[in-house]
Amino acid sequence: MAQPEYSLVAGIQVKASVNDFYESLKGKKQHRVHDVASDHIHKVDVHEGEWEKSGTVKEITFTVEIIFARLRNKEITYFILEGDMLKYYKSYKVVLHVLPKGGEHNLVKWTLSYEKVDDSAPEPTKYRDLLVKLTYKIDAHLVQGR
Repeated sequence: MAQPEYSLVAGIQVKASVNDFYESLKGKKQHRVHDVASDHIHKVDVHEGEWEKSGTVKEITFTVEIIFARLRNKEITYFILEGDMLKYYKSYKVVLHVLPKGGEHNLVKWTLSYEKVDDSAPEPTKYRDLLVKLTYKIDAHLVQGR
């Protein structure tokens, strides 16, 4: 019997602008994020398309996972293709939304959607927590660089 799909969501207030945060994970500036979080992001390459174009597919080596990223309409969707996570999850994707909140803060929303291999598979809270930590590092780097 197929396992149901689950979701975890994390919303983080950031001081960086919506465009700066989105652009830092979208295009060539992603290499600057690598400098901030080299303990997590090891390599970013364009697999198909161009750095800045919607529909681009990137290959990201993130800790021990190989991830493809698709850019569409101010949203980035990450698909896990290889790595330890696939021992526990049949499918795993992460969607990033950067939303204007008004005032001094904006909202970075990560949605993790996954299908467990079986009921013994853990909830991916450590990956959600890692994304939260990464978000704070990127935000601090972007705010400092203003």
